[in-house]
Amino acid sequence: MKFAVVKQCITPDTPVFLAGFGTRDRKSEGVLDDIFVKVAWLESTDQLVVITLDALGGDRSFVTDIKKAIRKVSGLKAEQVLINFSHTHCSVFLTGEAQEGRRGGYSLGQERWPENDTDIDYTEDIRYFRFIRDTIVGLVKQCSENLVEGTLQLMKGISKAGVCRRLMTDEGLLFKPNFQAETDQDLFVLQFQDSQGELKGLLFSYGCHPTCIGPNKISAEFVGQACTELEASFPGSIAIFLQGCAADIKPLKTVIGERFKSCSEEEMREAGVELAEDVKRIMSECEAVQLTGEMQTVELEVRLFTEPWGLTEMLAIVDDETKTDYRRRAARRTIEAIYEGRVRKILPFTITVWGLSEGFRIIALEGEVPTEYALQIKRLFTTMNVMVLGYSNGVPTYIPTRQILIEGGYEAEAFVLHGYRGPFVPENEWIILGAVKEAEKRLQTPKGGLIIVNKS
Repeated sequence: MKFAVVKQCITPDTPVFLAGFGTRDRKSEGVLDDIFVKVAWLESTDQLVVITLDALGGDRSFVTDIKKAIRKVSGLKAEQVLINFSHTHCSVFLTGEAQEGRRGGYSLGQERWPENDTDIDYTEDIRYFRFIRDTIVGLVKQCSENLVEGTLQLMKGISKAGVCRRLMTDEGLLFKPNFQAETDQDLFVLQFQDSQGELKGLLFSYGCHPTCIGPNKISAEFVGQACTELEASFPGSIAIFLQGCAADIKPLKTVIGERFKSCSEEEMREAGVELAEDVKRIMSECEAVQLTGEMQTVELEVRLFTEPWGLTEMLAIVDDETKTDYRRRAARRTIEAIYEGRVRKILPFTITVWGLSEGFRIIALEGEVPTEYALQIKRLFTTMNVMVLGYSNGVPTYIPTRQILIEGGYEAEAFVLHGYRGPFVPENEWIILGAVKEAEKRLQTPKGGLIIVNKS
């Protein structure tokens, strides 16, 4: 196979309003560390491109416009391009030039959270989008022109860097550490080696919210620090983080006793170093599998549905003084959308499945996906390794499981923040799992297979 791995800094050149926390009330006040866009191009029987961004997320407007720009210069189709957001809460949320598919409710140019949709000016967002678009297009072109012969090797271990943040008690659901909950602890590592055996790229995936710190400064957070540590340990290589199903997972570093805390900058960096150490441990101890054979891609779009709430339920949120101002403002915007007939009722949802060999799949889900989806999907694929990603090809809102909808809590109630008319229905879980199985059926049986690379 051939590959190329590149990166470029995308830290904004002026203060911006950071997404991620509803309590923010002013623009950013400096930079803790730079944020990046990274691109990996894989080529054998097909051409595949992975793009990662140190951003809270991006909407369908952003993803569609980026993929259109890539296709224009490279010919790559949408299913050949995977865009994954690290979900750092010390960065921005991205939108494109097209109004269709824009999530709304936020602009990196705002001074405070908007009261109404009409208060939002996307001028700065579009300016930054064009910079990001041109940067990505340039990196993709750079990759296509500088491919090298080499191998792609897979390793898998576990990490305990994250902990479930949902604790069910006799008093109800609490936002507290739950060490008894079953979570996806898989830590995947893909290493790109050239024909001389030199490590040129390192892609690793784990599911955990990058929310160690809360200051109003730009940062790639602990997952970015892990990349920095790995690049220092392996000079000449580029480390790329892929976010997994992290919707209900917090960093272990944020746990103090029976609650969560906000970490210091030093503690955040320690969490990044510890995750990097897990990656290096897996590289040194675990069996490497060389991925060979035919690459296959399938992309499906399904529709997820919401309960038919109306004005009564939304007004109850607006009038509830125990709710945050952030949530009550969002409910008022949704009421306005109901009156104007533009409230969101259905969520188009993208599922991408890549087969990189007979025994390995990357399954990428749109939105903020809880860890239970990763666990359930892996139970469908008992004979192969499966890397399940969230935050891919768009981050419209949380995608709650049936159990989360029963229990309630933030992940079940976040629909209000993103303009949906009511809670998502429990049947959506079946829709997603069924679509994953359908996507796998559509993959042609790959040729080739796995080559075991013995450790020296």
